[in-house]
Amino acid sequence: MKKAILAVSAAALLTAAPSAQEPAPAAAPDYDIQVTYGVSLLGLSVGSMQLDIKFAHGTYEAHAFVQPEGLASTFTSNTVNAVANGTGRLGEMQPFSSWIQQVSTKRTQTVSIQYKDGEPAQVEAVPVYEQRPEEKPTPEQIAGTYDPLGGVVAMMLMPGAGPGDKACGTTIPIYDGKRAYAFDMWSGGEQQVTRGAGGYNGPTLYCVAGYRRIAGWDAEHVRKASDTKIHVNFAPIGKGANGGPAFYLPVRMWSDAEVGDVVAIPSKVTINGKDWAQFFADGG
Repeated sequence: MKKAILAVSAAALLTAAPSAQEPAPAAAPDYDIQVTYGVSLLGLSVGSMQLDIKFAHGTYEAHAFVQPEGLASTFTSNTVNAVANGTGRLGEMQPFSSWIQQVSTKRTQTVSIQYKDGEPAQVEAVPVYEQRPEEKPTPEQIAGTYDPLGGVVAMMLMPGAGPGDKACGTTIPIYDGKRAYAFDMWSGGEQQVTRGAGGYNGPTLYCVAGYRRIAGWDAEHVRKASDTKIHVNFAPIGKGANGGPAFYLPVRMWSDAEVGDVVAIPSKVTINGKDWAQFFADGG
């Protein structure tokens, strides 16, 4: 009897284990990224953004800090501080929680969002947002959304990212605790960056994102189409579990605002403690 039990147990283990012909997929390497972006308007420095992201064991932790600099700092002292985490790898992402704080001379606004099964389940805003009932997004309108910082991570892990028509062919839905909106992305083709954006020289995916309001504004603002478009050059970085890149890093971003082009370019990039040159020289 004991021999029969052992035989059945061994058979079950062998059936559950990957065979020699079908090895288990390799886990993607971990990446720890720190990027400082300089933001300019009409060629003049107006701000900076520090973006820190850690991809480890199929999860992500992200932190961003935005502040005015140069000419803009004489007009405003507004800052934005954000934290987000969840599960994520190329083509897959699900947020767990987010926290964002906007500080101005007049007020401090803090918003935290907790997710359940990838859906916004609990929102806490301090102070509480003043919003008319008809302006509030419905559960259907916020289903499957990301927080603003999570949306940045989602762009870096965009589904279908790769050469051809599938590159950038996705929509990034956002809910910030008050408003629901989306970035509809499409491919502008592949571009070679040769001017050293933050020290990077190489191939990129050129993507264009159109901004679309969904809910959270009055009806007139929701109906009014936005002409704002964001252009991004994404550089493929690292080695993913399936042989492709681990993620895509924005190495140039710009938008055609009414007052002029706003451009963000990395001034410093560190990946796993190495700068661009050392990271790629070591086969990254």
